[in-house]
Amino acid sequence: MIEEILDKKLYDNINKACEKVRGESYVRVLAHNDGDGVSSAIILLNALKKLNIKFHLSFVKSLDNEGFRQLFEEEKNPLTIVVDAGSSQIPGIIDYDNYIILDHHFYNPVDGIRGININIRDYGINGTREACGSTMAYIFSLVLDESNRNLFPFFLSGVTSDKQDIGGLSGLNKTIYDAYNTYSIKHTLNLEGNLGDAITYSLDPFFNGLTGNPDAVRGFLQSLNINFDKNILDLNDDENKVLANALALKLLENNIGSDGIRYIEGDTLYYSDLNFTSKELVSIIDGNSRVGENSLPVQYFLGDNSVRLEMLNNIKIYKTKLIDYIYRANSEITEEKYLRYFYAPESEMAGPIAGAIALYLMRPDKPVIGFNSGNDDIKISSRGTRALIARGLNLSEVMSIACKKAGGSGGGHDIAAGGVIPPGREKIFIEAASEIIKSQIHPL
Repeated sequence: MIEEILDKKLYDNINKACEKVRGESYVRVLAHNDGDGVSSAIILLNALKKLNIKFHLSFVKSLDNEGFRQLFEEEKNPLTIVVDAGSSQIPGIIDYDNYIILDHHFYNPVDGIRGININIRDYGINGTREACGSTMAYIFSLVLDESNRNLFPFFLSGVTSDKQDIGGLSGLNKTIYDAYNTYSIKHTLNLEGNLGDAITYSLDPFFNGLTGNPDAVRGFLQSLNINFDKNILDLNDDENKVLANALALKLLENNIGSDGIRYIEGDTLYYSDLNFTSKELVSIIDGNSRVGENSLPVQYFLGDNSVRLEMLNNIKIYKTKLIDYIYRANSEITEEKYLRYFYAPESEMAGPIAGAIALYLMRPDKPVIGFNSGNDDIKISSRGTRALIARGLNLSEVMSIACKKAGGSGGGHDIAAGGVIPPGREKIFIEAASEIIKSQIHPL
């Protein structure tokens, strides 16, 4: 079926890469260390396991060419699959040829590529909206063996982690979803589990004043005559409607844009073979990734049940910490004419903090940029909204140019991008980023 779905050139190039994999007894996998990258890794490792190919997984934390090359060279040139990263890092490994890249990010093509670089953007597909790392991993696994269709839940968890589900799936993501989803669907609020905990620990959406405040949540639900301990999936139609309207009003109090409102509800799938809903799976993978335990979901979904409790406990640890950071960053944010910025206590938190502020706590008129604190190089995460993208914002370009002017490097998506600069260069970066954003965004 996958051969009928994909463009012939794309299918042929993936099939060429798959033939290369089939001839190996050992493959190294490098995956980006976020929710999309971890989902992608779970797909690829399960596909390799099915073929009895041994593997070793490492996570890509540094996206600059030097850091990427150091990671790449930790082993003596085995066949390496790079997923959810790699295209922009080719200049760092230009002298190597034994690799396969499965990517969806913006990149500048270079001459002299000796390996296999499969970036979905080269086939006319929008890598910000229509395909992500897990999309690439999933179609690769299907070309490798159509029976890998059972890895669908991890395709969707990557898509959701990358926020490509907001407003509904589109492009290749939707085509894959329609062709391979066999699970039951329920359209419900974008929450998980019992309502009290669901709202208290809700990050997407983030409800200012309710998220992180169980007493306020209890009072809020009592005012609606809805049981604090009721499971989200057990709400009747009237309760769903009342709660959805009340939560939407809560979001509107912050003058947020349509992106945030859209994320109030969505389709929930129940994965009977995994015993998780689609929302729970995203929380597991993304939450563990954010607290540096990327490998636990990988271990568990490769069959190691011994890590289940630790994996699940990490979700609340992550959410509790992140909620505190979001409120703190929001209260300390610095307003510039063309952007907002803050300092995050931990580098892995800057992205989700920026995302929550951009979507749920501020007007959607400027991108939000987060700097990590520390003595080493400054890591930067930036987030925008689809409304800003429609007006011309491209954070990949902003991060690439502004980081370079500040002595570092960066890139990513138009709506979410990251970078690294030397310490003490934040002012240079902010000035450069402001000028670029000013030139990009069209007036209303």
